[in-house]
Amino acid sequence: MLVVAWYTLRHRYQQRICEYIRHALVKTLNISYIECGEFRDTNLLMAKMEILNQEPISCEPWPAFSTDTKVEFSIAHNGNAILLKYKIQEKYLAAREVNNGDIHNDSCVEFFVAFDDDECYYNLEFNCLGFTKIGYGSRRENRDLISLEMISKIGFSSRINSKLPIEQKGYHWEILLVIPKEIFVHHQINSFGRLQARGNFYKCGDGLPQPHFLSWNRIDAAEPDFHRMESFGRLEFLAGEEA
Repeated sequence: MLVVAWYTLRHRYQQRICEYIRHALVKTLNISYIECGEFRDTNLLMAKMEILNQEPISCEPWPAFSTDTKVEFSIAHNGNAILLKYKIQEKYLAAREVNNGDIHNDSCVEFFVAFDDDECYYNLEFNCLGFTKIGYGSRRENRDLISLEMISKIGFSSRINSKLPIEQKGYHWEILLVIPKEIFVHHQINSFGRLQARGNFYKCGDGLPQPHFLSWNRIDAAEPDFHRMESFGRLEFLAGEEA
């Protein structure tokens, strides 16, 4: 009986240690409020995003797909929309898909988000030309795709530079996204201010000559899989002048 009790206690202790480590590795991101009017001046908005903290997407959960791709992003909100900018440097570039197609096969950046305590989440995927796929659901399969009409409400500006120094072979591209609250059709969002969420940010290119899979928050999975809510970080939308 003593042996059984000892093994039971050890198992519980190991479970608690694993749970503690998992929570300790979860990142928290404060999403600032910025005043940006009607988004008519793209250069001004780009400049505002540049002065925000640049978060690296540098976790490589699957060493078999090691890459020298460099990615960072900045994110903010103005109450009515999420402002999201990615900057990428990668060896290959592809943009073959269209809206609600298999965007992950292209040069692709992604943002997954679950609001409050929702057991479902949105997956927002964008290629380097701004083509978009958005789904909603509780798991990878059977995603409820957002309509093309709703996707057309997202504003974006993308820039691609292929004239890099010789030692930096490949492409540098960036994309700025303005994602209005109406996109999240399964929620009634009055303002992003003070909203609590969970999420992760990704870079991938499943169909590139050298596929890669990078994440902002660490993922614990045997095979490449971004649809892991347990690996989402904490997102806190800060209040602003609209509150």
